[in-house]
Amino acid sequence: MIDNDELVSSHILGPITVNRFGDRFLFNLNRHGFDKLGAEALFETRFGEAMFNENTLHVIVGTDSGLLVKYLRNKTLPRGARYLFIEPESVLAQLHEHGMLAVDDERILCIGLKDWSAAVRSFKISDYFYINAVRSFNAFCAQDDFVNEYAELSWSVVDALAQLNWDNNAAIGQEAFIDRQIKNIAENRLPAKLLKNAFKDQTVVILAGGPSLDDALPWVKLHRRKFIVFAVSRIARQLLAADIEPDFVFSVDPHDISFDISKEMLRFGGRTVFICSYHTVPDLLNQWPGLMFYLGQRVPWESHLNVANFSGAGPTVTNSALSVAHELGFKRVILAGVDLCFTRDGFTHAKGSNEQLAGPKLNLTSLQVETNGGFLAPTGNDFAQAIKNLSLQAKRMVLSGGKIINASISAAKIDGVEYIPLAEIKLEAEAADAREVVESRLRDSSLELSLDVILADLHKARFHVQEIQRLAEQARQINDSMYNAEGVLENYKDKRKLDQIEKKFKRQHRHFSKLVKRFGIRQFLQVVRPFEDEDWTFEEARRLGNLFYDAYFEGAKKLSLLIEDAMDRVITRQQENEAEPDFELLFQQWRKDKSFGRAGLWRNKHPEVKISAPVAAVFEEFERKFADILNQKDTRHLEKMKQASNLAIVRQRAGLLFKHKKTQELHNLLASLDKHEQQQAAQPYRYLIDGYLAELMGEPERALIAYQQILECGDILLEDALIRVARIGIEHDDVRNVHLALDCLSKLNPVFLPYFAEIQRLQGNILDAIDTYGSYVSQFPADTLVQIKLAMLYIECKSYEGGEMMLNFILSQKPDYAPALNLKQQLLLDKGVN
Repeated sequence: MIDNDELVSSHILGPITVNRFGDRFLFNLNRHGFDKLGAEALFETRFGEAMFNENTLHVIVGTDSGLLVKYLRNKTLPRGARYLFIEPESVLAQLHEHGMLAVDDERILCIGLKDWSAAVRSFKISDYFYINAVRSFNAFCAQDDFVNEYAELSWSVVDALAQLNWDNNAAIGQEAFIDRQIKNIAENRLPAKLLKNAFKDQTVVILAGGPSLDDALPWVKLHRRKFIVFAVSRIARQLLAADIEPDFVFSVDPHDISFDISKEMLRFGGRTVFICSYHTVPDLLNQWPGLMFYLGQRVPWESHLNVANFSGAGPTVTNSALSVAHELGFKRVILAGVDLCFTRDGFTHAKGSNEQLAGPKLNLTSLQVETNGGFLAPTGNDFAQAIKNLSLQAKRMVLSGGKIINASISAAKIDGVEYIPLAEIKLEAEAADAREVVESRLRDSSLELSLDVILADLHKARFHVQEIQRLAEQARQINDSMYNAEGVLENYKDKRKLDQIEKKFKRQHRHFSKLVKRFGIRQFLQVVRPFEDEDWTFEEARRLGNLFYDAYFEGAKKLSLLIEDAMDRVITRQQENEAEPDFELLFQQWRKDKSFGRAGLWRNKHPEVKISAPVAAVFEEFERKFADILNQKDTRHLEKMKQASNLAIVRQRAGLLFKHKKTQELHNLLASLDKHEQQQAAQPYRYLIDGYLAELMGEPERALIAYQQILECGDILLEDALIRVARIGIEHDDVRNVHLALDCLSKLNPVFLPYFAEIQRLQGNILDAIDTYGSYVSQFPADTLVQIKLAMLYIECKSYEGGEMMLNFILSQKPDYAPALNLKQQLLLDKGVN
């Protein structure tokens, strides 16, 4: 019978075929994808200009049988661009064997995953990450994944890139953080250090958003007065539903989507204190109704505004909350919902969160950690880094006499953190009144800056940054004019002028000059571009000089605008303190910031002030908008989370787990599907996993029943199910099932016609086998191997005319093809004997 591995191996790449556009490819990689438009037109449409950005490293999974590489070679590649293609090893070998990967450009590299580390080093991927210029995508063959090799490869590449991106971006400043820091200047007025050791020797419970939070909330509510409660902002929705108001709420994320996740915290009452990083998303800070303390520095330049303060460790908000707990003197920290890993059925966060509402996460990474329960659980790169940081924090706290407990058995096991179930934790009679403690510290403090002082510092900063902008513009003009038409430096006086400007950058404006570079670091790194090895000509020196001063100019320009916006915001805050403010100014700023919640804050601060009907109408409009924003459920974040629960992911993940015999993970994936919102659509995928599990457990009959259910469901997963049916039939010499499966498969995909022909031959249906082979050869006239098999079949049944015709056709294409010459000689001998 047909070789089992040959039939079901993911290496079924199909024959070489050529379509009417002249595209030559391995059929089963792309099948009919290029039939209508041709490869080049499709590449232009799908990838277009995105593949031709300067100074960009493109990481591409798959080459579409080398056609995507060919497409690039026929184009003029942009300056500083590199292209790293990754193929499965089996595909790479076939492409090389058939001469489909001819690459004569050092900027294009085609590799297998085993060469990944060397390749990314040779292409200096760190430099591209520094300038935010690594782009990755899947070629058409990897998107379709007909051969079930690309899913695993794509996940491996995504994981590797995510880790590299994390590592490299952690090493440089990020524009978003400085942007938020300046936008938050008007709000960052009380440093968290005012609360140093305010809760000495007490117990705090830190509540985070992991799945175990669901089990912890009833316990927290029952013992609410026996400890101080810290909560991360993203669980505000769950806390409100459980009628739990935390003593402190934390947020550190600078990105806009953080507001979508955390906006319910704005519904907390006046007893909750907000502790946030200096770079927290402004929409939370500027609409917070109560007390707020910031972590880090007020401003990103050298200034008397930057008083001593807690730094707040990252990368997650939980790390920051733990750091603050230590600074505030807490002796015992109990972690709840601090899982830093996902559940085995694919849930990443507690009930009520967007992540849970979106359904189970089906595209879990291969990264795993050990849990307190001793089993492995999937995690992400950010959580993995948070685990390392939390372990260091825990060890420091333990050395100082403190204790950290995690109450969840399913949470990641962390050195320095002790696992104790909630029921076994002993609690004191009653904790201190957190609000009273905080207010006592404020009575003794004069560290809350006046808005006048902040405004004066912003004026000074704007002057320095605008001077840098002016000098950069002047330097750009000098640099561009001091070379002649041939690009040769001819005016050395101009060079001295540039040197004088550089001295001003370094001396008169040195702190702000550094800030401009930090703010626009990615633009400045484009000037360095160590990935370009060619020697600099004068023309290149001029071009790079222009880039350098343009980076200075653009960075200073953006910073200047940010500072001016911050000044407007401070002036608005001054007006908000007035009983009779300039309402037009207030409304203009609130609209610009979309901080509609400030309307309600102003009313609460000035309840006795009578306002005119037109002004009252605007207030009502803003309060309606604020309420609408808080009530909005279909946010960008929820939509993003739903993408991770797309059923299309299941086929690839299930096949990958089956391939590696991951029985427990398949059970976990099945459990995920049981909780998916699209139960009817999930049914074929459930049957597929059932079949895989039955096979791994040595129960072929049960597997066949599961696969038969798929065949009766419709069009989803038909090919996957039929391949498994054929494999089981081959393993158990069930010729009938193999015949039926291959018959269906050959109708779905012509790649299977030769296998169907072979089973027909084994059953003695020689004429049917010849017809099947003939159908295949008519579709793939370049597949010489199958043509040889057809010729042999003609000879076997003594149809010498057909055999000779087939061999003559082969030799017309390949006159020196030895197998055809030998077979023709045998045919002539057999024909003469008969």
